[in-house]
Amino acid sequence: MSLQIRWCRPDDFECLTDFDDHFSQRRADKLRAVRYVHSFTCFVADDEGEIVGFMIMENLHDNSHYMSQINVKKSLQRQGVGTQLVRKVFEIIGAGGHISLCVNTDNYPAIKFYESLGFMVCGFTAGYRRGQDKLWYQIDV
Repeated sequence: MSLQIRWCRPDDFECLTDFDDHFSQRRADKLRAVRYVHSFTCFVADDEGEIVGFMIMENLHDNSHYMSQINVKKSLQRQGVGTQLVRKVFEIIGAGGHISLCVNTDNYPAIKFYESLGFMVCGFTAGYRRGQDKLWYQIDV
């Protein structure tokens, strides 16, 4: 695998909506998906022209960011793609940056992943969305 982490380009939009069913369901059409990607910062993991993962970050203010979504192709999970995406974002944000995210309390693989990267639990919300309990994480880069 020859992985390149790069900014999402307009010609990647279709791949994103086809790649992740959840991403597609939240957007009624491709125009709406394009607007979504433009209002956030999106990175893709490109393996010789094939998008195998992506991450969407929301710039909250100054150097504070919220990791809205990270997704890796099922067959490549636990092979370092997500780690490379997150580390590239750390590099781009640079020293003094702050990233937060939330995760369902029963999503053990994601919890293990975020903690392995140095994210620390900073909060808990019961019944946050659709009755799901959430853990809030943050990291100072």
